[in-house]
Amino acid sequence: MGCQTCKSLSEKLFEAGFFSAIGTTEEVGGKPRLVELGTPNRWDSNNGVTVVYDGDGRPWIIRGHVDNLSDLIPNIGWWLGQQNHGAYVPHSNDGGKFVRDVLPRIYPSAIKQ
Repeated sequence: MGCQTCKSLSEKLFEAGFFSAIGTTEEVGGKPRLVELGTPNRWDSNNGVTVVYDGDGRPWIIRGHVDNLSDLIPNIGWWLGQQNHGAYVPHSNDGGKFVRDVLPRIYPSAIKQ
């Protein structure tokens, strides 16, 4: 078994059920917009969606509000900090359409229990 603390942030997010939203299309102001890279090593929650941007700025999302990432992702204490909080949350302003209708069909584990 590998070293749990040696895994990359992306590996930890995937294992925790996060979905890589890079390249998906969100609706912003009634218009489609491609989800692109964001500010690396940031996270936030908005309107029932939580995002974590990995070290390369790839957005990983999960349905559900998260107050404490360490509750969802083991051994993430090294990454967490107040300086990491505050980020744009893709798919959080479309009335929940993507996380409610699309995400469960393509990636069911990205629903926070």
